[in-house]
Amino acid sequence: MWNKNAPEVIKTAGITCFLSLVFLLFLACNKEKKEASLHDNIVLVENLQDFAHYLSMDNVTVRLKPGSYKVSDTSFSETTILKRYQGENKISDFPIASIFNFSGSNSHFILDDVVVHIDSKLHKAFGNRQIFEIFVTGNNNIIEGLEVYDDAHEHEAPSRGAIMMHVMGDGNSIVNTTLHIKGSYPYGYGHLLGKGKKTIVKPQKHSSLLVTGKDTKLIGCNVITRGFGHGIVMQGAVNTLIRDCYVEGEMRATDEMLAETSGPAFDTGFKSDYPPGDILPNEIKSLSEDGVRSYPYGYFVGRKTENITVINTTVKNMRSGFDLSAHVGKTLIDGCTALGCQEKGYSVSKNAVIKNSNGDAKYGPLLSFHNNNTENCTVELELINTVSEFPVHRLAEINGIGHKITLKNLNNKLRSIAAPIVFGESFWSDVHKYRQPNTDTKAFSGAYNITLINETEMPVVFKELTSDCKVTSNGELLEDLGERNQFN
Repeated sequence: MWNKNAPEVIKTAGITCFLSLVFLLFLACNKEKKEASLHDNIVLVENLQDFAHYLSMDNVTVRLKPGSYKVSDTSFSETTILKRYQGENKISDFPIASIFNFSGSNSHFILDDVVVHIDSKLHKAFGNRQIFEIFVTGNNNIIEGLEVYDDAHEHEAPSRGAIMMHVMGDGNSIVNTTLHIKGSYPYGYGHLLGKGKKTIVKPQKHSSLLVTGKDTKLIGCNVITRGFGHGIVMQGAVNTLIRDCYVEGEMRATDEMLAETSGPAFDTGFKSDYPPGDILPNEIKSLSEDGVRSYPYGYFVGRKTENITVINTTVKNMRSGFDLSAHVGKTLIDGCTALGCQEKGYSVSKNAVIKNSNGDAKYGPLLSFHNNNTENCTVELELINTVSEFPVHRLAEINGIGHKITLKNLNNKLRSIAAPIVFGESFWSDVHKYRQPNTDTKAFSGAYNITLINETEMPVVFKELTSDCKVTSNGELLEDLGERNQFN
């Protein structure tokens, strides 16, 4: 009961509490009304046929009933011919097929707890067309919650190639989406049998998530690939944000390959497209390509790949972790991890920043600047001390001009097997020497005016094409064949 003789401060407090309670009830009711209004605007569909009806529409919000869905025919498919930029102002017709084409704009597709299984027999259903299983050509859409599987075996590879998701429109957000990729040929040898124009065995590749649009956001996405192709790759994309994502491939020992008694590697005499020209024993290879990768251009004439930000993202068991060395503009890698990557954990273009990030050198270098024309990068990486039975010839490969690099041990845990930080050499310079033996090494390698703080206790090597580099290190200097280098 209210006491009229209570102190004034208590009376005031009581009135204030009562008014606050009324205000909170008002907010709760208003929130319920807003949520009800939002719910009224959501189109609820119960099957893929009805869902596909909305893919070309603008300004809709569509929720597909949770469940597992099978796609085994071309009911939702479209074919068209794109004009693809080939560089040097060359444009070619590029016939493609898409199983689902999100061509509308300003729409929101809610696919929480939806799992779509795509029968990989569809990889052969479109003749010699590139296949985009999910094609996003509209603008400013949100696609969230989707999980997609290729129900595939190795022999069910596309005739020309496939990509599970291609985001070509601008301003799209792909959120909490998981892609499970299968179906490529040959699978089981990584890049050893070739991947470009000149190959030992012509590949039928299957990449995972391609971005060619502007202002794309990939948030909380997972790529689990068991196909030969890239994880997340950008071609002509501008202002791409990748945050809270995960990319995973698988590894295979070359001893297993060499033990085969049939198959493409056996049939070609276990030849390799990489030095020394044969598949070598006691090595391990990723069976996919790079985890997060940039190319210099893509589908749009005159548009270069530009400005990439990657935050809190992990790549595991891919050929490279973060190979962001072929685009222009901003490169920021923040809070990322590279685990068990074969060729390198990190590689970046000029003026790039890597910070708060880490990785191991379990199968290959933690860091690689594989060209001598990359300039002025700032790199801070922590080395995870995981090792394996497979030899690692370089902990880091340092080339370029004017970098500032700090390497530390994660949690102060020392790597148990020493591997040198090498200036003036790289894996890719080794490949170039093998493929173009008459070309001067200076065309590929060289480290100049680079500052390194080495707190890993790993040794340091200055090769011939190294000059004016400054290193502060708690590991020893094994060799200095360069000029005017400083080591403390």
